Amino acid sequence: MRWKFIDQFRGFAILSMIFVNVCNEFDTSFSWFRHHTYGATFADFVAPAFIFIVGFSYRLSYTKNAQHLKKSELHKKIIKRYVIITFLGFIYGHFDFYVSVWDALTDIGIAGLLIYPFIGTSSTFILSAGFLYLLIYQLLFSLTHYGNWLMANSIDGGPLGPLSWVFILAWGSVCAIHFEKNKNVFPKTFSYWLLGGIILTLFGWILAHPISILPMSSLPFTQKGMTASYSLFFAGLCSISLCAFYLINEKINIIVKPFTTMGKNPLVLYFLQAILIVILRLILPEYLYNYSMTPYIASIGILLLCFIVAKMLEIKSIYVKV
Repeated sequence: MRWKFIDQFRGFAILSMIFVNVCNEFDTSFSWFRHHTYGATFADFVAPAFIFIVGFSYRLSYTKNAQHLKKSELHKKIIKRYVIITFLGFIYGHFDFYVSVWDALTDIGIAGLLIYPFIGTSSTFILSAGFLYLLIYQLLFSLTHYGNWLMANSIDGGPLGPLSWVFILAWGSVCAIHFEKNKNVFPKTFSYWLLGGIILTLFGWILAHPISILPMSSLPFTQKGMTASYSLFFAGLCSISLCAFYLINEKINIIVKPFTTMGKNPLVLYFLQAILIVILRLILPEYLYNYSMTPYIASIGILLLCFIVAKMLEIKSIYVKV
């Protein structure tokens, strides 16, 4: 059985990522559609949503493959997949190891490798591993010169960023474990997703805004720095969003078909939108960059082209995966 809410969530994530990446090219776009050094906007939710649903599918795929593959074959298949994803991330970032490669693909690839030793274990082990990686990252960020270097020179956590991103991926995998146990979802699994999401979101918010009775200083809330407050907050928000998609897609039976279409070939669309953004930079007259509607017209245009390609691939049943 193919669950509609998984495809819908994935499609929403890739569509939103394309929209945000285009809007981020323009200073005139609405601030909630652009990344900022500190704080949280819709733009800062998109990458965590994409990595969260990758983690969710990761566990489901592992369990499915473990039923008919030998352990050696399973190890080889998964490690090969995430090594390839990492290398594709290097290509996407044109091997700029200071800044550009530390985007979603590279973070997914390395995070997938980091969590692999635990992906077949219980939710307790996976979540504990995610927390440990996140703690190590935060200590390195706060207690060494890495944090200052990162905020001045790189993006999305830089070379050590996957230690933080892996928590979001791990939480997605934990949510999938509870889905595996009870695919009816209601009420046990749904309650776990919702309650877990609320707890993580509040925990992340408290770390960024500690109440006066806690003897601690706040952690900066930043995707650029990939601090623990950011990772916890958006990991929680992702599972809350998963609940919303489940209700809308499975219970109310409202389906946004373009989401499903675009969710079937995220890798192709990820590279296609990058190419289209480069072309946009080359052909767009400079005076149009200051026009308030340009970001949205450009976003709709690139999204439409991406959807056409995705639809053509769907019609021909072509799904590019690694």
